Amino acid sequence: MRLFSIAVLALFCFLATIYAQAPTIHFREIGREAGLTRVPFSSMNQHYVVETISGGVALFDCDNDGKLDILVVNDATIEQAKSGGIRMVTLYHQGENLKFTDITKEAGLTHKGWGMGIAVADYDNDGLPDIYVTGYGGNVLYHNLGNCKFEDVTEKAGVAGGGFSAGAAWADYDRDGHLDLFVSRYVHTDLNHLPTAENPSKNFFHKGLPVENPWTMDGETDFLFHSRGDGTFEEVSKKAGVDDPAGRFGLGVVWGRLRQSRMAKPPGGQ
Repeated sequence: MRLFSIAVLALFCFLATIYAQAPTIHFREIGREAGLTRVPFSSMNQHYVVETISGGVALFDCDNDGKLDILVVNDATIEQAKSGGIRMVTLYHQGENLKFTDITKEAGLTHKGWGMGIAVADYDNDGLPDIYVTGYGGNVLYHNLGNCKFEDVTEKAGVAGGGFSAGAAWADYDRDGHLDLFVSRYVHTDLNHLPTAENPSKNFFHKGLPVENPWTMDGETDFLFHSRGDGTFEEVSKKAGVDDPAGRFGLGVVWGRLRQSRMAKPPGGQ
C-alpha cells in the first residue's frame, strides 16, 4: 500500500510539472482585420418569436485547399422577410495569413429567405462538402460543384421543407451508404397575420410586455428526408414515426445510436 501511495504521489508531481510548463493559451479578437465584418440584420426591438431565434456558423473547407472557410447564417427582419428576404448565408473564403474574402455571390449562394441554421455534409459522396440551410418559410440545399461553386438543388432534391425550420443534421440512419437529413421545426407563426398591441392574441403578452410568448403557441412537426441514393429524397417522418404529431418545439438536432442491451434478443428471437 505504501509503494502504491508513493507511485500515485510521483505521478501527481509529474503531471503537475507538465501542466506548469505548458504554455498559456491567449485569444485575440481579429475579426475585422481578418475580413469578417458581416453584421446580423436582427431587429433591435424584438416582439416576435421569429425575431429572437436565428444564427448558425459552419467551419468547412469548401474547395479542399486545406484551409477552413466560414459560412454564416443571415437572419432578417419582418419587413425584409415580407419583401422576399435576404441572402440566407454569407460565405467567407480563407486566403493567406488568416485573411477572409466574402465570396457569397460568386459561390452561387444567392437563395433569399430568413436563415436559421446550417448542416454541412457530402450527401452525394463525391468528396465535396454540400450545404443545407434551414430558415423560416423554406430551406435550401446547395450542391458543391468544386472550387467553392454551388448549385441550388432544393426543388430537384425535394428537401425544401417549410414553416419555421430551425435545426438540421445529416446521418445515414438506415446504413445504406447514403446520408439522410432530419429537420426540426419550432412553432407555427404567420408573418402576414402577426398580433399587435392594438389587436393582440392570447400569446402576445408575456409578463405584461408586448412580446410573443412561444409557450402558448402551437409547435410544428419535424421532417425526415430519406435519401434515394440518386440525389433526391423522400420525406418519411410520418412513416418512420418521427414526425412529432404532438408538435413539440424543435430547435436543434443530434443523431445518436441507442446501445442495445446484451440481454435483449434481436428480431426473431435468435
